[in-house]
Amino acid sequence: MRSIFHNIGLALFTVLGLAIFCSGCTYSFTHSSQTGSSDMMLRESAQFEWGGLHVNEEYNGPQNAQELMKAYDTNYNSGYSKTEASVLRKVAGKEITSHRIELTVSEIDTRYPRAAWLQMLLDRGITIENFHEYSKYLLKRHTLVLLEDHPDLWQSGILDIPPTDDWETYKEAYINKLVKEHTKIRETTAQIERSKKEIELTKARIKHNKEQIERAIEQSKVEIERAKVQLKHAQKAMNSQQLEHVRKQLEHTKKQIKHIQGTLSAPKVPMLPQVPIPPPAPKLKTRKQSSYPPL
Repeated sequence: MRSIFHNIGLALFTVLGLAIFCSGCTYSFTHSSQTGSSDMMLRESAQFEWGGLHVNEEYNGPQNAQELMKAYDTNYNSGYSKTEASVLRKVAGKEITSHRIELTVSEIDTRYPRAAWLQMLLDRGITIENFHEYSKYLLKRHTLVLLEDHPDLWQSGILDIPPTDDWETYKEAYINKLVKEHTKIRETTAQIERSKKEIELTKARIKHNKEQIERAIEQSKVEIERAKVQLKHAQKAMNSQQLEHVRKQLEHTKKQIKHIQGTLSAPKVPMLPQVPIPPPAPKLKTRKQSSYPPL
């Protein structure tokens, strides 16, 4: 089973760190990478130490070997400490080193001259933008020497390169692999940068929209307060009109009631003039009528 950290076909380049040691003002940098499977992997390591501050500055000059060497060789040569390439295998559950080389600067420059090696990579499309990348691609010469000096590795499949007995074929496949890995890294980096820009644009749009929303909210608050004032005034005016209308109705009702009351009350009868009443007439004495007929 292949380890998820060592998938064949995708080299894992890990910068272990730029370690700064304050005591003695010593600055060290170690570049390390490994690729392969859990059973067999290729490990590369380059160590540098400087007596002064080392800064991994970006390189913006021409992509040619002479200009790159002019920019970085002084730092590279003065800080060079140790470079190693090795093959690790697992045997009976234990990790052992089956192949290993460690060359000095002059030895590796003799096997693969620096200027020619760098220019060949640049001509294939590789670009170098800082000291870390410069040291990484110079480190690849050590790996190439390790592979060249051990033909049995050409058949091992350690770098996912088809087995072959011809060194030039294997060397060409190795360099093509470096170029493909570089292209993939640059494409991924470019995609990340594009994503960053899109994120920044999105954040800017969100901020703009947020500001617009906040302004709209504030404007709405002002409109609401204005509407409240207008409503209050309208209510007051309406109440005044209603009260006046009610007052007029009340006055009208009072008049109607008064009129009705006046209509319903009985009229006064006029007094007749007083006429003197005559005294009563004297009573006449009458003879009692006989019950017998007259003679």
